[in-house]
Amino acid sequence: MITFRLFRAALSTRRVLSTNNVSRCFHKSITTLIDTSVTIGDVTVSNPPMGTNPNLIPTLPSRLEHFHTLPSTLPPCHISHLRWMLQKDFVLHQDFLLLGTPRLASERRHLLLLYAALLHREVEYVALSRDTSEADLKQRKEVSNGGSTVYVHQAPVRAAIHGRLLILDGLEKAERNVLPTLSNLLENRELPLDDGTMLVSPDVYDRHKMGIAVHPDFRVAAIGSLSEGESASLDPPLRSRFQARLVSSVDEGDVLVAASAGSQGILDMSTLKEMVKSTGDIGGVSIQSIQNAIRYIEMFQPSISPPAALNAHGMGINGGMITPQDVKSPLKLDGLNDTTTNPNFVATNTTNTVRDLIIAGFRSGNRAVACVGPKGSYKSAIASETAKAMGLKMELFSLHPDMTARDLLMVRGTDKESGDTSWRETPLTRAARRGTLVVLDGIDKIRTDTLTSLALVLEQGWVILPDGTRFYTHDDFRCIAIAHPPEKRSWITPEVRSIFHWIQVDPLPREELRDILMKLYPSLDEIILDKLLNLQKELDRVSVDSAAEKEALQLTMRKLKHICRRVERSPNELGRIIHNTLLTSFLPEWDQGIIAKCLSKCGIDVPDEGNDEISFDYGMVNELVKSCKRAASNPLLVPNPRFEENPGQARSELDILEAHRVGEKALLITGYQGVGKNKIVDHLLFKLNCEREYIQLHRDSTIQSLMMTPSVENGRIVYHDSPLVRAAKYGRILVLDEADKAPVEVVALLKGLIEDGQLSLPDGRVLCHDHSSDPDIISIHPDFRIWTLTNPAGFPFHGNDLAREMADVFSCHQVPPMDMESHRRVLKSYGPKVEVHLIEKIVETWEELRNAHKKGIISYPFSLREAVAVVKHLNAFPNDGIKEAVENVVSFDRLDTSLAKRLDTIFSSHGIRLLDSNTIERRPGRDHGTLSTPKTRASDPKHGKVDPDNTPHVGGNTWAGGTGGSDTAGLGGRGGPYRLDAGHPVHQISDEMKAQVSKEAQERARKMAQDALQKKLDDLKMGKLDWSRYTNLREQVDEQISQLKSYLRDLQKRSEERVWLKNHTSGEIDENKIVDLLSGEKDVFKRRGMPSDANNDSLQTQPIVIRLVVDISASMYRFNGYDQRLERLLEATLMMMETLKDDKRFQLYIIGHNGSSAKIPLVNPTTNMDENTQLQVLECMVANTQYTYAGDNTIDAISLVVDEAATGDLVIIISDANLKRYEITVNDLSPLQSQKVHAHLIFIGSLGDEASELAKKIPNERAQVCFHSADLPLIIKQIVTNAYRLVLRDIVTRSPGNPLIKEHHRPPPPRIHNQSPSVDRPRVFGLWWNDCGGTN
Repeated sequence: MITFRLFRAALSTRRVLSTNNVSRCFHKSITTLIDTSVTIGDVTVSNPPMGTNPNLIPTLPSRLEHFHTLPSTLPPCHISHLRWMLQKDFVLHQDFLLLGTPRLASERRHLLLLYAALLHREVEYVALSRDTSEADLKQRKEVSNGGSTVYVHQAPVRAAIHGRLLILDGLEKAERNVLPTLSNLLENRELPLDDGTMLVSPDVYDRHKMGIAVHPDFRVAAIGSLSEGESASLDPPLRSRFQARLVSSVDEGDVLVAASAGSQGILDMSTLKEMVKSTGDIGGVSIQSIQNAIRYIEMFQPSISPPAALNAHGMGINGGMITPQDVKSPLKLDGLNDTTTNPNFVATNTTNTVRDLIIAGFRSGNRAVACVGPKGSYKSAIASETAKAMGLKMELFSLHPDMTARDLLMVRGTDKESGDTSWRETPLTRAARRGTLVVLDGIDKIRTDTLTSLALVLEQGWVILPDGTRFYTHDDFRCIAIAHPPEKRSWITPEVRSIFHWIQVDPLPREELRDILMKLYPSLDEIILDKLLNLQKELDRVSVDSAAEKEALQLTMRKLKHICRRVERSPNELGRIIHNTLLTSFLPEWDQGIIAKCLSKCGIDVPDEGNDEISFDYGMVNELVKSCKRAASNPLLVPNPRFEENPGQARSELDILEAHRVGEKALLITGYQGVGKNKIVDHLLFKLNCEREYIQLHRDSTIQSLMMTPSVENGRIVYHDSPLVRAAKYGRILVLDEADKAPVEVVALLKGLIEDGQLSLPDGRVLCHDHSSDPDIISIHPDFRIWTLTNPAGFPFHGNDLAREMADVFSCHQVPPMDMESHRRVLKSYGPKVEVHLIEKIVETWEELRNAHKKGIISYPFSLREAVAVVKHLNAFPNDGIKEAVENVVSFDRLDTSLAKRLDTIFSSHGIRLLDSNTIERRPGRDHGTLSTPKTRASDPKHGKVDPDNTPHVGGNTWAGGTGGSDTAGLGGRGGPYRLDAGHPVHQISDEMKAQVSKEAQERARKMAQDALQKKLDDLKMGKLDWSRYTNLREQVDEQISQLKSYLRDLQKRSEERVWLKNHTSGEIDENKIVDLLSGEKDVFKRRGMPSDANNDSLQTQPIVIRLVVDISASMYRFNGYDQRLERLLEATLMMMETLKDDKRFQLYIIGHNGSSAKIPLVNPTTNMDENTQLQVLECMVANTQYTYAGDNTIDAISLVVDEAATGDLVIIISDANLKRYEITVNDLSPLQSQKVHAHLIFIGSLGDEASELAKKIPNERAQVCFHSADLPLIIKQIVTNAYRLVLRDIVTRSPGNPLIKEHHRPPPPRIHNQSPSVDRPRVFGLWWNDCGGTN
């Protein structure tokens, strides 16, 4: 049988290839006749154009090279699509568009290229993306011939001139108003070009003989994606110029026919049917993918099951991938090189299985395999070992978010001699041409439209470069893509899913992990290793509030290596090294608690941070310095700072030196501002005699500036080595200062350099460990190190969370605030003339400021830097006094009245008065009473007489406000209608005496309480409010309100922070496009703009729901006199209402619970939060505590609020439950562990240690005890700020038209209704305890 290619070469031979024997094919035929006529179905075209350039003509897939196999391989609908394209192309001469679901994008692309191959059509191809510009669609400027501007035709222009088929792939991906550039070319076959010429239609050219004629055979074929239930959102003028056809999913029977045709007969028909049914047909099944999956199974049976094969090819029902656990028996792979020369890699069963799965994916016909797994799961190492096993050279290509589709294939530069612009291949293009293996590290970081632009290369093996070059990939070319699993918004779109073969790489099992670490670190104590692995297991069990926090608490493979490398030499420092590795000091308090519990459970000593007086042996530092000292070739690069030796910073130096000695390539040194990070680093480099290269990072730092500095010299682009490149070449230590201020992706690019020893530079050179004579290879010096300095993430610091992205790549070190003795030494060195007692006063004050910051009382971390400034001032101007010197560092906070009062309280306690008057102090608690025995029986409930002198009354039944008596309103007694606090010590009767009250008397008392509550509520409706009550309470939480507002405002600023918007015609020059600027391009500028202008995903589009569940039970009123728990609860509630009242980012619900009801609505998002309403809410809470019947509904309240909450809501429950009395256990509190919400339970008050013991048993710090009621507002503030930080991290922009994102529906605000059958509760009204004889 003559193949299609041979037939094209032998057109003089008469052949007829018919498909009439296939009844499913509409009883039509595909026939290629003599001469050049082509017939598909009932459409015949005589003399279709035949291309002459084989590089421009797609090749037929191998399974279709025999023309007679077309009818049996293609389903009838595909033949119908081919007929329609032939009709539009050569009969009607119309531009056409193939539409369908994103999952079938590869199918449409395959059909279009198949059509071009069958018709021998030359093709021009443009993969559209958000970065596509006018220059990509018309002409690009180049510099040639010594500085002259040359205009180079781009694909649409070339296609128009030469009569080719122009494929526009992904119409929906281009930014709006870009494609209208081609509107006139589509409509009238006219297009003005930038060089002054003009494309004109053939008719116009024939009449005027002017312009450049558009070839009559020029046609535009576009590909677009639609989701189910969605119509095309193309611009009407563009849409109207295309004829469209929907390429829908193929009928199951036709899929089965095509699948069986592609099978080698190894699988029986029942297995094929089961596979087709198991594809999870959401948007259609690609024939190519199902045939690839069948070939995969046939090659590797019985090791691979059909469901696993479908998962590997992106067709699983639940979107799963193939895993090592899916391999039933070892894969049979011949010809592998099993030797490894990497001493840092230890092969295990799992790593070998993953490697074999990658190779099996390649051998079954896939060019690209994606390995998806969490950090530290050995993905990079396995990729490197796979390349060695296959005998292929590996090239690393680290990806970052700023990359465009063009950057993946080529980068622009200039010739070093002539200055002419040129194009340089990227590692991906080099690998495709040379037949090597490329590792795309971080495909999850780039936009999906950028990633899908590689479809032609990875699916079809056809490379079309930006400079117009075309070639088919080398037969040996392979690609391994590495990525992290999707979080909230999946980057694995249906179209991306069809490009790769998918393998899920999970963390290694404990046994294999232990084996690896023992072989890598043979001197490591096995007992210590077991403790470390036990800790990893305990931390892995933790299910906290977001994937981000899980990462912070996980011990990945890289983190374990960092720890073992250190502990092998310093086994007694295990706890401290873990503490540093997890950056525990800068985690939220509850996360610190989780780590402390896990350490204790695993028998690891928790490092003591509370030792103020550190004794330190400086000999250890000097010994390490001697062992690591270098000989500097350029003394000018060795820093020489002023430094006062002190034990606190010496401990940090020792920690850094120990990591440096064991060979850590990169250090992450984190600490608050002013703790001496730079001083410590420079002092160490001075001692070590190390040359330093320094880079100060900031908001505008870019990946380009980190690697190279371009400049224009004599019309040529000259790239100067950055400090990074110089440090790598000459073995210096690179200090990256304030790395948290740069965009995270800038520093994250160093991961490939640190971990894999490769980094591609913009000028085409590569940093790597190879010692090659190739001028494009820069060998990395073995002494090269990176020391990175950062501040902690989060308020009040403005930096980015670098640790979240990169902590496991670095050896992490914390520089804590100075201990008092070290602080004292340093201050004395800066203030030799300052009196000792003043220095002591400053040291003690700063220590209290540090503790206040740690507790959250103040937000700014006063540091050594401010203390040194005060001492310097006093040393130079002693007569100014300490108050004036201190004023220089606290003036920032002067206009914040509440914060100024708080600072004044701290400074005044050490004799430094900042304000003229004292801050308002809280009232103290009252004395406790004794056990009381009532003098009368309880039988006649009543309010009682009011004593005008407010004399204490104990044990009687006459006076209102008495304690330990019977029948009257009071506290501690029995039979009274409700509680009434007159401000006296409470004398309590026993439960046995309470039980003596008859049921009839209890019912009368209950009825009186209900009537009294209703009367008070009615009174409040009349507006009897007291403004002084509100302001008095408000003053107690002014500072917390101010801090919480500041924190939330800071987070809002981060989410609204402007970003660089690129491809503009004005603004600042984009250094990534300096060559384009040199050649005269227009869109080479960037400008700052709002994230929404850049389609940024960091904007919050849905409000965050906070559900505050407050305890308004009887015990809150009863025990308020002991510890002011009710007062603190009111303060915390007021703090939440006042902070969030005008903040559209939040929706606040406040729900009460007590013995009468588990749900008493108090506030919902529609409540007007003015001061009057806030006071009414507080009074309602007090009234409920006073008049409700004894009992507890904490458990029911938790279950109700968690059930009603939407995913991602923050739920805070406050309770003072008597746990033992109400038999509350850990199992009762299981709803707190729901992954749906961020839930926290706060016990306020406790009888003995029962609440503390219960809270310890609840995992993940979801419950805590507020021992001091004054801390309640602080605790709630910390919970809210941390939860908001996590929610912002997870936020994605939700677009109604985006099929990949489900709309987030929240339940409407609850309707306020009667919660108790006997009390009709209004929404917000209540009673203040002053009205009942209490004290304020």
